[in-house]
Amino acid sequence: METAKHQQGILKDLPASAIYLFFTLEHEKELAMTMQSLRQLVDGQSIVLGLGEKVIARIDMNRAYHSYQPTPRQQKLAAKTVCDLVLWLREQDQGVLTHKARQLIAVIKDAFICRDIVRACTYLTHQKDGKLMGHDLSGFEDGTENPKGEDQFNTAIIRSGDKYLNGSSFWVIQKWQHNFDWLDKSSQQAKEELIGRSLDNNRELEGSQAVAHVKRTAQESFAPEAFMWRRSMPWINDQLEGGLMFSCFATSFYPFEVQFARMTGEEDGIVDGLFKFSRVLSTQFLWCPPFVKGQLLLPEFT
Repeated sequence: METAKHQQGILKDLPASAIYLFFTLEHEKELAMTMQSLRQLVDGQSIVLGLGEKVIARIDMNRAYHSYQPTPRQQKLAAKTVCDLVLWLREQDQGVLTHKARQLIAVIKDAFICRDIVRACTYLTHQKDGKLMGHDLSGFEDGTENPKGEDQFNTAIIRSGDKYLNGSSFWVIQKWQHNFDWLDKSSQQAKEELIGRSLDNNRELEGSQAVAHVKRTAQESFAPEAFMWRRSMPWINDQLEGGLMFSCFATSFYPFEVQFARMTGEEDGIVDGLFKFSRVLSTQFLWCPPFVKGQLLLPEFT
């Protein structure tokens, strides 16, 4: 099997700054030409591209993709939202990001309308075991259970005999908004009980309650195990609202779906403690095409 080529930004360390651009496809007759133009700009490193439901419906490929379909319980906690293209712009320089975002929006405006622009950043980053780690705006370290070494690639990137799937990845992105007033007023103990980890040293607490986030999402506790590669970033806006752009990559949507089902109480009626101080504003299921010979490898559009 040919070595899998992928969008390099998926596995790289998080940048100091980022912008997420969310688009809906409005003019389908312009899609093929617009995607050709976009291919010239997306390098797979400083820009990671993910395709959503309406775009994938127009391409000829193995239908391993499916859209987010919430259960009635999940619909109340994380309603289905429409998005057909996401661009994750990754840079250290906010000015460079701004101009790059403007350029991309202008290039694809004939086919796509930009519905949301989210600015992201890092928070309290530090080196840990040779890797750059960060924190969520709630104060807790994020991505603790991420795969290490070669497992990162094996978790996030598909190996397949299908040239359009080989090197691709399935991407789930959720925009969570935190209740900063609750976080400011609540005790450290109250927050730690909801997450199941210490704010001081990230140690997993013994005897955590059933609502604790670490209990609801323990990747080894599922059958089969539900490992994912997390690349989440804090987000903020001009009103000083913010939260977490939860972002995970995997070889299927299975790891996210089973973890989120447990978080929303599908198994036992117990809802993850995270919902005490945060709510989901949007959820996107996306497919990230492989990156081969300097360009995105895309099937033909029908």
